Amino acid sequence: MIVLFVDFDYFYAQVEEVLNPEIRGKPVIVCVFSGRTQDSGAVATANYEARKLGIKAGMPIIKAKEILPNAIYLPMRKELYQQVSNRIMNILREYSDKIEIASIDEAYLDITNKVKDFKEAYNMGLEIKNKIYEKEKITVTIGISKNKVFAKIAAEMAKPNGIKVIDDEEVRRLIRELDISEIPGIGSITASKLKELGINKLIDVLNFNFETLKKSIGEAKANYLVLLARDEYSEPIKERVRRSIGRMVTLKKNSRNIDDIKPFLFKAIDEVYHKLNGKIPRTIYLVAVMEDLDVISRGKTFSHGISKETAYKESLKLLEKLLAEDNRKIRRIGVRFSKFIEAIGLDRFFNV
Repeated sequence: MIVLFVDFDYFYAQVEEVLNPEIRGKPVIVCVFSGRTQDSGAVATANYEARKLGIKAGMPIIKAKEILPNAIYLPMRKELYQQVSNRIMNILREYSDKIEIASIDEAYLDITNKVKDFKEAYNMGLEIKNKIYEKEKITVTIGISKNKVFAKIAAEMAKPNGIKVIDDEEVRRLIRELDISEIPGIGSITASKLKELGINKLIDVLNFNFETLKKSIGEAKANYLVLLARDEYSEPIKERVRRSIGRMVTLKKNSRNIDDIKPFLFKAIDEVYHKLNGKIPRTIYLVAVMEDLDVISRGKTFSHGISKETAYKESLKLLEKLLAEDNRKIRRIGVRFSKFIEAIGLDRFFNV
């Protein structure tokens, strides 16, 4: 298998640079503003000029402004970025009929049947980079290897605006030399657990008791690491079906008052139903971020589809249940829907 992984460089900020060329070369920070105060919220992404100076995704805006008070701070425009992403994904579909869209700014292409070797794959990668830039003025980084994991690692090594091939020989070298924290899907907490066990390099998992490894990090991750270390990992490229859709909103102030929370909750429901595109959910989750930033949820599944009016009623019931069981104030409120059915001629499945 030959996998080509495409990662759009600092995507949200780069789209803003394309639309406003005068800000290119300056620190640009795209933010999710909560609306509580002028500076409340978090950094969604930043361009490399800002990253070099210490700005990171997820950082509170107020902290970012302490570091870079004169940077350009812009609100996130998700629908705009999605439009640009859709156009780029359509370009990628010209090069493979097997494409897995991992996120708004990442995609895997199975090009096994399109090229005969890594040299041809590299040339295809260059062509893709040039075409995306020609059409959208967006730079991307491309990683190419024998599977999804090493293709993603290749892209990480080539950022920004680069292209790299990890061939079979380099895969074997990286299995011996790659730090366990650099493996995609292995977060900082899991990496710390592994290092406490003496597993510092990927190859170390082969010399470790599998049952102990499984108990420490779970069976799925243990199997994943062992397959990678044996050079036997070959997860196929598959079109992902979106299994849930949700929306969170920030309250004006922390509250336990249902009348205060209700308009924000209903706003979240309205926004989700606007995006369902003919799908009807059977499961609703109420999701709350508490005053101490703990996240809790309550959910219910129906045998029928949930209309928006039913979602209003059921979300309030779930909110009442949550507040009865927890005495903390709520900071953010939202909903998540799943278990979808198609809306074509299915009025009989509704309970309105």
